[in-house]
Amino acid sequence: MKYTFSEEVKGELCQVEILSIEEARAELSGYLKGRGTYVKTSVDSYISLEVGFIPAARRIMNLMHTLGTDKKKLTLIKNRLQRKRVQIFIPTDILEKLEISIIAVPEGIEKDIGLFGAFLRGLFVSTGSVTDPLRSYHFEIVSYSEQLLYYIQNSLDEILGVYGNITKLRYNYRYYLKSGQDIQELFELMGAIRAAAHMEKIITSREIKADINRTLNFLSANAKRTGESNAKQIEIINKIKETVGLENLPEDLRLFAHLRLENEELSLTEIGELYDPPLTKSMVYTKVKKLMKIYDQLDNLVKEKDV
Repeated sequence: MKYTFSEEVKGELCQVEILSIEEARAELSGYLKGRGTYVKTSVDSYISLEVGFIPAARRIMNLMHTLGTDKKKLTLIKNRLQRKRVQIFIPTDILEKLEISIIAVPEGIEKDIGLFGAFLRGLFVSTGSVTDPLRSYHFEIVSYSEQLLYYIQNSLDEILGVYGNITKLRYNYRYYLKSGQDIQELFELMGAIRAAAHMEKIITSREIKADINRTLNFLSANAKRTGESNAKQIEIINKIKETVGLENLPEDLRLFAHLRLENEELSLTEIGELYDPPLTKSMVYTKVKKLMKIYDQLDNLVKEKDV
């Protein structure tokens, strides 16, 4: 079965090593805030936790096991119509013993970057998605709780300096990012190191291509300007040659005129390097301005004769 990039990232997150009981509790809270639904019947009450990714269901079961819960007390049902969708039923008394709330965010996790990363990992795997960076940069977490997304927004701003946007959908809300570097930082925070490295590689590649394009555009524009300038200089020199003759020019202008006619493609800087000793670009341009003045005088004389 071929996975999407988003599923590959989630698959990696579901394999992140659980370093402590507190981290397991924070990650499980992320899943509960993302997909948990409280259900009360005449017999008992439980939390229905539906995920659309089978490795995520295994992850939840392993988190519960790490927290000391017997897996036999949990019920797991696969949806026959939608094979990827799995439901896990957790008795509320188990969560009460673990001191985990489906409503409240674990207190103080924003002060511990490891715990906050674990909480965000569970939340993203359960209700988030990310597009393939080869197509575009887009990371999002969807929730019915606008308050939760503002909490995520403010916490990420304080912890990483990453500021996402929140928008209203038809039935819920979306927190999203459009910056490749911000998404890369979130991957690292949640523990998706391979995905972060892949993201960095794509970002770097695009930056190199952008730099090359800017350089080529600059060189192309510069070459165009140089070509137009050279053509104008040659036009001026040929006009003077046809009217008064280059031999009647002062020696310094005559030498430049010959150098320009013999080296039509060279820039003024390169023309200056042909002198002995070499001249700067501004010194050579002074000679061009003198020739332009002579050209303008000749042009005015022609216009006066025509009148």
